[in-house]
Amino acid sequence: MRENMASDRMMQAIRTLERAIDRLEQDMDGFSSAASFETTSGVDTAAARAALQSLDSLIIELKGHDLKGRAGG
Repeated sequence: MRENMASDRMMQAIRTLERAIDRLEQDMDGFSSAASFETTSGVDTAAARAALQSLDSLIIELKGHDLKGRAGG
């Protein structure tokens, strides 16, 4: 029961992260469409996109571990 509650909380946290990443990706799309954004803001959009992709990969990995844990539990 405790494992199931922890797993549910982890999935809620993952969904929250996914929504936040989606919003950031939309923001990055908007920023990259502004030609001078990167030079005037100092934001490295390529690095920001790489960080978001890394988070996406982590979420996929966490979901995989959660699914395996539920199947084994």
